[in-house]
Amino acid sequence: MVFALIAAACSPKREAFLNAPVILISVDTLRSDHLPAYGYRDVQTPNLDALRRDSILFQRAYSHCPMTLPSHLSILTGLLPTEHEVRNNIGYRFLGKSPTLAQVLRDRGYRTGGAVSSYVLRRETGINIGFDFYDDAIPVASAGAISEHQRSGFETLKVANGWIERNAAQPFFFFFHIYEPHAPYEPSYDGEIAKSDAIVGGLIQKLKALGVYDRALVIFLSDHGEGLWQHGEDQHGILLYRESLQVPLFLKLPNSARRGESIALPVPLADVFPTVLDLLGIQKSDRSLLAGSSKPIYSETLYPRIHLGWSELRSLILDRDQYIEGPRPELYDLIGDPGETHDLAASDRRTTAALREKLHTIPSTIKPLQAIDPEEAKKLAALGYVGTPRNRSGPLPNPRDEIGQIQNIKAAFHLADERRDDEAIPAFRALLAQNPHLQDVWSKLGEVLVDTGQYKEAIQTYKSAIAQSETFSPDLALGLGFAYLKAGNAKETIPHAELAMTTNPREANELLSRAYIELRQFPQAEEHARNAIAAGDRQPTSILLLAEVQRAEGNLQQALGTIDQAEARAREMGVKHLYSVDYLRGDVLARLDRPEEAIAAYQREIANSPEHLQSYANLAVIYFIEENPQAAEEVLNDMLKKNPHRGARALAERTLGAFGLKLHAQ
Repeated sequence: MVFALIAAACSPKREAFLNAPVILISVDTLRSDHLPAYGYRDVQTPNLDALRRDSILFQRAYSHCPMTLPSHLSILTGLLPTEHEVRNNIGYRFLGKSPTLAQVLRDRGYRTGGAVSSYVLRRETGINIGFDFYDDAIPVASAGAISEHQRSGFETLKVANGWIERNAAQPFFFFFHIYEPHAPYEPSYDGEIAKSDAIVGGLIQKLKALGVYDRALVIFLSDHGEGLWQHGEDQHGILLYRESLQVPLFLKLPNSARRGESIALPVPLADVFPTVLDLLGIQKSDRSLLAGSSKPIYSETLYPRIHLGWSELRSLILDRDQYIEGPRPELYDLIGDPGETHDLAASDRRTTAALREKLHTIPSTIKPLQAIDPEEAKKLAALGYVGTPRNRSGPLPNPRDEIGQIQNIKAAFHLADERRDDEAIPAFRALLAQNPHLQDVWSKLGEVLVDTGQYKEAIQTYKSAIAQSETFSPDLALGLGFAYLKAGNAKETIPHAELAMTTNPREANELLSRAYIELRQFPQAEEHARNAIAAGDRQPTSILLLAEVQRAEGNLQQALGTIDQAEARAREMGVKHLYSVDYLRGDVLARLDRPEEAIAAYQREIANSPEHLQSYANLAVIYFIEENPQAAEEVLNDMLKKNPHRGARALAERTLGAFGLKLHAQ
C-alpha cells in the first residue's frame, strides 16, 4: 500500500493533461539510427537533442508500412493498413469509416490544424478528415509523376507558426509534417537531417515564445525509415527490414513529466492514437505507449506487387525477433543482429513457426484499390479494366532477389528526365520485355510516347499496362484518357477520366475539362475546371486550365485576367515559374493582335521550360507572319537542339510545312 501511494504521488496527474495542446511532428523518412539521440555521431541535431531531454524516448518504435500515406493514416487512426484500407501511396483514398485523431479532438472542443510538405498527403486522399485547417498548398507540375512533389519544410513552418499563433489561447491539435530528409537529398541524407533539425527547432521556438511548449503534449516521430543500400534498396517501399521500419519516437508530456526516460520495449506507431486519448483523459486504453506491455507489431508493403509485379511482403516483430513473410520466409534477431545479416528461419524453426502463425491471424487479402459498386464495375469491365485482383498462377518473384533491377529502372527514368526520349523508349520496352508487370514503367513509357507525339503507340501502351495490372489503376485510366485526347478522340477520353474521379478528383476534372474544350462544350468544360480548382485547393495549373476554357470560348480579356490569377497563386505557393503560363499568355496575346508582347511571352516560356515544344512552334509562326523566316527557322533549330527526339522533329516539319518549307537535316 505504501509503495502504491508513493507511485501515485510520483506519477503525472491526469488532471494536468486535460485540454493540453497536442502537437504531432512528423519528419518523413527519418531513420532512428541516424539521430544523435539514438547514438549516431555523424550529424548534429541540437534542437532534437533538447526535445529529447524533455521527452520520453522509445528506443524501438516501428512503422506499419514503409510508405508515407498508409503510415500516417495508421498514426492518425490507430489502425493497421489492413484496417484503414489505404495500402499504397497512390490509388487509395481514406473513406473515413473510423474516426481520426483530429475528429476525436475536434469533437472535444479542440481546434484542429495541419500543414504538410508532400503532395502524397494532399487532402484528396481523405487524410484531412477532422481538420478545421489543412494546408497542403504544394504546387504540382502539369505533367509527369506527382507522387513526389514537395515543398520546403521552412515554407510549411511559416504556415504552422501562423496558425498556432492564432489558436494558442485555446485547446488545439496541430499536425506538422516535413519532407526532409526524403530523397532527393540536398546535400546528403545526414545534411537533410540537419536541415530538419533547424525546421523543427523553429517550431519549438514558436511554441516556447507563445507559452505553449511547457503545457503541451508533443509527439515527434517519422513515418518510416530509409534503406540506404543496407539490403540493396537505396530508398524505401520495397523491403521490410529494420532500416525501413524503425523510426524515432519522442513523447514530451506537459511540464516535461518523466523527462529523459527511455523505454526499450518495441512499440507500434498505431499506438500513438490511443496514447494521446489516454493522456488527455478522453479514453482509457491498454494500448497506451506507456502501458509497458509487449505485443506483436505488424508491417506490410504492397508496393512491390502493385508497381513491380513482385511478391508483397508482410512482417511481424515480437520482442527481439522479426519474421518477414515472402516467397522465402526470413527470421532475424533484432537485438543480436540489428543489421539483419543472419537469417535464422532455418535454424530456429520454432520461433519462425510461432511468428508465422501469429502473422496469419491478420488478413492478407489484397482488395481492389477502391470499393467499387456494381454499376462502376460494369463500366470498368466495358472499358477493359478489372475491378478485383487477378490471381496470377505460380509464385511471384521475391523482392529481395529482384532488388537489383531498380537501378536499371531508374537509369531508364533518368533518360526520360533528360529528354533523351529516343533512348528512353527502347530502354523502357526492354525492361517490360523482361518484366511486363512494371506498372510505373508502363506509365512512364505512355507519358513519353504522348510527349513525343506517338499517340497511337501511347494508347496501345496504356491498354497493355491495364491488361497486366492486377487491380484497377486510376493513374493508368488518366494516362489512357489523356492519350486519347491528344490523339483527337475526346469522346473516348471522358469515360476513362470519370473512372478516376473518386481517388483523383483534381486530375480527373482537369482531364474532363480538356475533353469538353475539344468537344466545344464550354459550359461543361468550365464546370470541370472550377471543380478541379476546388478539389486541388486552387492549384495554379487548374486556374490556368480555366483560362484555357475562356480562351477557347473567345473571352480573351477574361482569359488574360485568369492567367494573372494563376501566376499570382503560383507565386503564393513559392513557384518561380508556372509551367505553360507564358505559353498560354502568348497565345492569347497573339489572338489579340499584340505580336510583340506574344513574342516576349513565348520567349519567357522557352527560357523557363525548354521542353515546351508548342511554344517554339507558335513563336516560329509569328515570325513567319511577321515575314522573318530566318528567326523562325532559328527558333525551330533551337527546339531541336534542346529536344533531340522524333516528336520535336515532327512538330518542326509540320510548322515549316504550313509555310511550304522543309526541315533541313540536323
